[in-house]
Amino acid sequence: MVHPKNLEDFDKMEKLFMNIGVKSWTVDVPCVTGRLKENVNFHLPPEQGGKYFKYGYGEGLHSGTKGYACGLHLIGIMSDGRVAKCTFYSDNPVGRIEDGLRKCWQRIRPVRLEELKCDCQYIELCRGGCRYRASLFGDPNGKDLYKCYYYDKIHCK
Repeated sequence: MVHPKNLEDFDKMEKLFMNIGVKSWTVDVPCVTGRLKENVNFHLPPEQGGKYFKYGYGEGLHSGTKGYACGLHLIGIMSDGRVAKCTFYSDNPVGRIEDGLRKCWQRIRPVRLEELKCDCQYIELCRGGCRYRASLFGDPNGKDLYKCYYYDKIHCK
């Protein structure tokens, strides 16, 4: 996770991970929700945090299937047994582990790229970014501004 206290570490981490043979490295910017709201010293604006997506390689956590944003490749299981499409959605679970993973998985509605309000040529690469982050920006089908900055598609004030 990228935050203001570790920005100088990414070049060193990338070199280390490649040298020791790490095949996949996922880099992400945390969503400003939960207790992170109270810890403003860990917030990064999209124009700063977005550029750190250049780090990370391999299939990673956010791989997917052509035509889909999220909902096909990941499930989050919370320590109390709640199951959600990812841990960011823990307050909106699709069930509990006692329901069985198959049933919980079948309750997740995958998001198709065509449902998104993203309008650039990078849509298949970024998959619309994080849907949870987009909802924090006001629209679950809208843009993940961090990914838009990474692909240099927007320039905010």
